[in-house]
Amino acid sequence: MMPIETQTTPEAISSLVDVLFVTNQPSIPQPIRAFLKRQNYTWAKVQIEQFCPFIADFKVVGTVILDTTEIEDRFRERILQTLKGLEQSNIATILLNDQIEFPYSEFKLATILQSATPAEFEGRIETNIAYNRSLSQRRSAEPKGSPSSELAEDTAEQLRMAGEVQRAFLPQELPSSDLLRWAVVYEPAEWVSGDLYDIRRLDEQHIGFYIADAVGHSMPAALLTMFLKQAIVMRETHGNQYRIHSPLEVIREANQRMAEQHLKGCLFATCCYGLLNIRTMQLSLARAGHPYPVLIRLGQTPRQIESRGGLLGVFEEADFEQKSIQLMPHDKVLMYSDGCESLLGQCDDARHFEFNDEFLEIASLPAGEMMYVFGEMAQRRQVPRCERDDITAIVLEVL
Repeated sequence: MMPIETQTTPEAISSLVDVLFVTNQPSIPQPIRAFLKRQNYTWAKVQIEQFCPFIADFKVVGTVILDTTEIEDRFRERILQTLKGLEQSNIATILLNDQIEFPYSEFKLATILQSATPAEFEGRIETNIAYNRSLSQRRSAEPKGSPSSELAEDTAEQLRMAGEVQRAFLPQELPSSDLLRWAVVYEPAEWVSGDLYDIRRLDEQHIGFYIADAVGHSMPAALLTMFLKQAIVMRETHGNQYRIHSPLEVIREANQRMAEQHLKGCLFATCCYGLLNIRTMQLSLARAGHPYPVLIRLGQTPRQIESRGGLLGVFEEADFEQKSIQLMPHDKVLMYSDGCESLLGQCDDARHFEFNDEFLEIASLPAGEMMYVFGEMAQRRQVPRCERDDITAIVLEVL
């Protein structure tokens, strides 16, 4: 089958293509055409405005390459919904640049290539097509409605539902006020997440907040987060009386509850818990094996707030430490899971953490804007799928 360079509607081309280009450019670059010809790949090109209405006319598509450069805002949501439909059919998308603020965490197969070499671009095309063909061959070898295919579909649906249940346990509103501003980034690496966070007003004077990270991925880690949700007790109520637990108490009690379970399969967790007195702006913190929170103070280099504390659930009598700091106007405190660590910086040869330039540039931004850009940084980061980790970050800003 000969590739067709230009066309106005999919009726003019075959419904079976290895590569579908979606672009308003007049032609496909010659190096890409040469590569496709060498590989004997069939391909076609459609205009951006034709992509959504006519995608159903293609019976088989190996991969979609979407050039977002000239996408108008009015097409954005419809294109995203179309890409989600393709993903459910195991058709991966390659985005050339990201002009539509692609919600990367909602997709498992999509890739954004903004500055890839020709070899990387060609490799991604080959990988996507090989993946799609492998699944197609497997499906064709199975009778329709066979137990294995039905089980796979049922499992995927259950994972999606489990992810929705997890999100329902997360805060639906943040306790921002005239004194404080909160912002959050939460991007699971899979349908379900090993990260958990909460920000809760405990009384008129206190706000408790934390991030917990179950070691591992997928369903075991996700189930452990549900246990952590119950094990992390910020406030204890008896009748009409209540007592707010200190961060040290919260971490110690969560550790003891986990250790008492004697969980199999090396199921451990990390946690960082903060208690803020909103009248005095005194912040107390304790952590268990979790990345150090970061204090961002106007005119100063960000610094880690260090304290002792090993993993939750390893030893019942583990040693933890509580630290307190006095917050000032314009201070920000960043708490994050280990999936974010490379976005902030890395340790030098002396094991001192050095913040990278990209993080230092956004550290002075207001909380909401800072987390928006931080989320974009996470989406742009190119890592192998097997190395992806959940991304969770909380920033507190004193106004």
